[in-house]
This record gives sequence, structure tokens and C-alpha cells, in this order.
Amino acid sequence: MARTPGKLVYTGRHVKVTFKMDRKGIAECARGPELTHAVQHLAETRGLPLAIALSPRSDREDHIHYQDSWTVLLGSETIRGMLRVAAYVYNRSPHAAAVEWGNQRVGDGHYVLTQILNHLNSLGHDHN
Repeated sequence: MARTPGKLVYTGRHVKVTFKMDRKGIAECARGPELTHAVQHLAETRGLPLAIALSPRSDREDHIHYQDSWTVLLGSETIRGMLRVAAYVYNRSPHAAAVEWGNQRVGDGHYVLTQILNHLNSLGHDHN
């Protein structure tokens, strides 16, 4: 069986490098266990602790506290037509939307999720 040559991407003194796109292989990586572990780890070790630290906590004991209601959920997202693994830092409190964005009862929002996203985006490639 003859191999289909890939695109020549580099020519050196003693080497020629070609690249052939393997869309099936890339799709498997985008949903594979290694990437699943990596995004879950990032959400649990960077996103979740920050969410808890930034969350307001009332003195009331008669309701579910926003600060105590954070969790990480695994799922998937389609980005540029490719299904990829995703991890969500999620607050299951019934008043999460009011705390996040504010309303007439609670006043201005705390924008915890926005702050988490800004923080994670500022990490660049240093996800250790």
C-alpha cells in the first residue's frame, strides 16, 4: 500500500519533513483521556479554588450558600466544527445567576465566572 505524501513543511541539510493531516487522530485526541484529565485538572486546581475564594458568603444559615455550591462538570464543546472535551466550573446554587450578574434584590453582581475566565486566560501556557 503506497503512502500518500504529506505537505513539505521543512527542508534541512540532511532532512525533509512532511506533514499529513490526520483529522480522525486529531479528533480522537480532542476527546481522549489525556486531554480530559488535563482540562479537569485545570478546572479543579485553578478554577474551582478561585471560584470559592472570590465568592461572597452571607451570614445567613437558612439557605444554600453560593460559596459552597461550586463543582466541576465534564462535558464537551464543538469548536470550529470539532467536538472537544470540556470542563465547566459550575455553581448549582438556586441564586447563582443573581449573585453572578446582580438583580434588584442583591444589587450589583460579583462576576465570579468572569474573573475566573480572565484568570485562566492570563495563565498563558503555564498550566502546571
